Amino acid sequence: MHLHFNSSILDYIHLVPPSWSITTIAMKICSILFLFLDFDKTNRLEEYHIHALLIYLTNIHKNQTSTLFYKLDLDRSGVMDLEEFFLLITLLIANKDKKEKEFMHAHSKTVFELLDEDSSGTITVEEFQRLGFLFNLDNREIHFIFKDFDISGDHALDYSEFRMFTLACINKQKSMKKKRFKILLQRRFSFLAKQRQSILNYINKTINECVPGLIVYDQDDIYPCVTFPMNMKFPCQQSNQY
Repeated sequence: MHLHFNSSILDYIHLVPPSWSITTIAMKICSILFLFLDFDKTNRLEEYHIHALLIYLTNIHKNQTSTLFYKLDLDRSGVMDLEEFFLLITLLIANKDKKEKEFMHAHSKTVFELLDEDSSGTITVEEFQRLGFLFNLDNREIHFIFKDFDISGDHALDYSEFRMFTLACINKQKSMKKKRFKILLQRRFSFLAKQRQSILNYINKTINECVPGLIVYDQDDIYPCVTFPMNMKFPCQQSNQY
């Protein structure tokens, strides 16, 4: 399942390249949001706080909020502190802005440790699938990832293999971006060509009403090129006797 975001304060927060992190101002906004949720002033958030926030911001399922809370509780304290809350917001913004692959590559060590639930130094398919929705990856795509990048063949990704995967994601993202840009240009040129042809037809029609058979623009002309009708006669200029 891919996340969908409701209109909220996150619309005004974006990650900044090349580090793909939130700005200082965005961190202040997140701190205010943290204090707003922490209504009992304990400087920590319980799971129900995060659940209420995520339900408000996204279409996330309840079981996914529990998984996400557990994963982001890095010190296993059972609560979320401000630093862990920053990581949560950053992950959400990366997903919202479709920059999750860039974030994954720029913060590969953090993401790897986040996915490595048992701290074994490797990521299994099941571990990846639990947070795949955060990176817009479904179960089928994750299986393909392991098939392509599990070089050791142990059905798990170590950090070097995971790093290769994030780099491949960036290259694929750039390739797709170039392809989309090329298609967009082709559509734009096609649209302009159609618009241009209708304008040229109008110009020729208007001129033909004055001078039948006179063509100013042909189909492939870029600049005006006058074509006179074959039967057009020009009056001879009379010479001055004096």
